Amino acid sequence: MKRLLAIFLLVTLLPLSGAFCYAEEIDTSVWLYTARTRVAGRLYADWEGTEGFNQTDTVPARVRVKVHALNPTFAYISYEPGNMAGYVRRVCLEDTRIVDSYTTPPYGVDFNHFIAAIAADDADVTTYPGSGDTLITLHKGARVSFIGFENGYGKLIYHREYGYIDSRLLGEITMVYDAAETAGTDAPIASYTSFYKITTDESNLNRMTNIAVACGKLRDFYFPASANLDFNRDMGPYKASSGYMPAGVLVDGNLQQGYGGGTCQVSSTLYNVVLQLPGLTVLQRRAHGNNGASYLPIGVDAAVGNSSLNFRFRNDYPFPIHIDAYSQDGALTIAIYRAE
Repeated sequence: MKRLLAIFLLVTLLPLSGAFCYAEEIDTSVWLYTARTRVAGRLYADWEGTEGFNQTDTVPARVRVKVHALNPTFAYISYEPGNMAGYVRRVCLEDTRIVDSYTTPPYGVDFNHFIAAIAADDADVTTYPGSGDTLITLHKGARVSFIGFENGYGKLIYHREYGYIDSRLLGEITMVYDAAETAGTDAPIASYTSFYKITTDESNLNRMTNIAVACGKLRDFYFPASANLDFNRDMGPYKASSGYMPAGVLVDGNLQQGYGGGTCQVSSTLYNVVLQLPGLTVLQRRAHGNNGASYLPIGVDAAVGNSSLNFRFRNDYPFPIHIDAYSQDGALTIAIYRAE
């Protein structure tokens, strides 16, 4: 049965614990992952540390650390010698390993629990609930996926920080099913929103067109149990004949023009949906270099475009699934549903 706004309001009366805590709230006797430092990294006393402020130490390169918590930019780590602990930028880490795969999601996953459409003419995404800077303004009809709600504001990831939308500006809010195996077909079993630039230069206009074309191809994509989705095969070919236009493409960290520029954001957003579903098995995926794609937290992007850059996954659930994908106003939202 469809879960409606009345149920949602009961849920939002409960306190939502964020995906990331302050240092004094983190128990360093428990860790979720281990990782190796790719380069030396500054260690901060709080998650807002920038440009050396509140720097407490420097983590050496090529040492193994324990990862206790994550937010879109930082990881809270501890390491020997000296049992040092603090916040380091995620770009400094590599070779991440899950301590217990039965209780811990893949590294970098942010589970989204709600999905909704904007009902107001204008809805600002702000850096804090009800305050701070405006990151982007969405308009009526734009679809958005949320991690949860804090003080009546929907919480989501905007590039590499959190953003917030006033829930009074939303239409019907649907809860994402928390277990795919017992889910109905009326609500998603996983969802995610990433954000893209909406500037009006020609290259970015073409990029937005390419995102819309890929979403159109992906929308209502249906595949049964044991079937594979091959992004290059199923969303391509990346040519004018397929509706794609030349736009910026990130190759080895460098931007160049190529047909289909922007499709990587669609594959990367889809990757973040797939990561939330243990019944979908990733068969192939590569990031856009060490720093990843700037529209997502480091470590959770998926480059596409050729045989070595592709995103493929298999449906290992005993039931079929289908995909919805929408782009509007800079919000790219993808949801996966259980199909009949």
